[in-house]
Amino acid sequence: MGKQKNSEFFESVRRSIKISYFVASIIPISILVYLSAKYIQPYLNSTDQNAYVSIGVILVLTVIISVLGFILIVKTTNKTLYSIQDSYDKLNSLLEVSKHFRDTLYVDVLLESITGSATELLDAEAGSLLLTDDEGALWFKVVTGAASRDLKDKSVTKGEGITGWVLEHGEPAVINKVDKDERFSNRLDDATGFVTRSILCVPLIYEKVTIGVLEVVNKKEGEFSESDEKILFSLADQAAISIAQSQSRESEHSDIVQMTEILVNAMDNHIPIKKGHTKRVARHAGAIGRVMGLDDEDLKKLHFSAVLHDIGLLRFQYFEQMEGQNLEQHPTIGYEMVRPISSWKDIAQIILFHHERMDGSGYPTGKKGEEIPLLSRIISVADAFDVMTNESNYKEILSNEKAVEELEQNAGTQFDPKVVEAFKQTLSTVD
Repeated sequence: MGKQKNSEFFESVRRSIKISYFVASIIPISILVYLSAKYIQPYLNSTDQNAYVSIGVILVLTVIISVLGFILIVKTTNKTLYSIQDSYDKLNSLLEVSKHFRDTLYVDVLLESITGSATELLDAEAGSLLLTDDEGALWFKVVTGAASRDLKDKSVTKGEGITGWVLEHGEPAVINKVDKDERFSNRLDDATGFVTRSILCVPLIYEKVTIGVLEVVNKKEGEFSESDEKILFSLADQAAISIAQSQSRESEHSDIVQMTEILVNAMDNHIPIKKGHTKRVARHAGAIGRVMGLDDEDLKKLHFSAVLHDIGLLRFQYFEQMEGQNLEQHPTIGYEMVRPISSWKDIAQIILFHHERMDGSGYPTGKKGEEIPLLSRIISVADAFDVMTNESNYKEILSNEKAVEELEQNAGTQFDPKVVEAFKQTLSTVD
């Protein structure tokens, strides 16, 4: 929609310029012809044919030259406007893809998005994104174009070829005839059968460190320009920041996963009868969340909330846990344990309210209905089902069918009816 509006705008500018040129050139010439015919011609001696012909020729030539000038100016203006429009569209696209980079959570998806955007934006046959390893070598992470399969998992050493030169010097390179450049290495072309004619290659720099290289190969029409270099460099600048942040998030997520596993193992050892309970609740809760259409971010919150929902029980000895007062304290204790950890701040309240009931008779705060966070309502159903169907302090182990009947009978009072219905849809897919 945005591109259509831009095109309409530039088309309007072109029309306005044509009208302006017409008014500025054609109309004055027409007036000149009219005045010449009306006022100059009568003063000429009718027998002086040469003078009459000369003036006529001059007027005709003037009109022709004026029309040719008008056509030339319009063509030049159109070419300039098309160039401006192309640059404007590329800038607009650059802003859009940069925003998309910031919104992308996963590194693999982000790298594919960056490479695809660069290839499309600069109208190239192929593109690739390479990242450095601990030894400083460049590895192809994403490749588009004809040689994509053959280049995956291949590497380039620092200083090797144009790509290695960009890594080594931290500077962009624009080569429109690679066979004339001494830096070019045809090792990868020979290995893949791909023919590189031109290349635009820029470093990915984050905090003054080159973390990779982004390149596009073989401009489809014309040559890579200085404008193309600026666009790709701007794209690479945003991409490097997004890559570094995404990698940091994934590393942080990996650390959180490890911490969570430690806590889960501690709970399993602390309460042997409930071993595996938290993982099963997380699995059931995740299945419910997917049926209910939760996005990736909420599914992640739901998973960690479910895994940690009983963490407050670690504060009590086993024989103390089933005492009514202690049991009702564990959501609050879990909330207080988790809340100071910045990565888990969002899940603290979900843990706090997972024993609330739809009719307001739950604990610890007596919230009811929609006041209870949806993720807490999901965990409530998943938790109750697992407690009923596995060895625990519940009176007896129920079959899945009987447990579902219990959930249905208490839907609207203890459980959210929508969550119960969603859970019933998951039973065929959850072991």
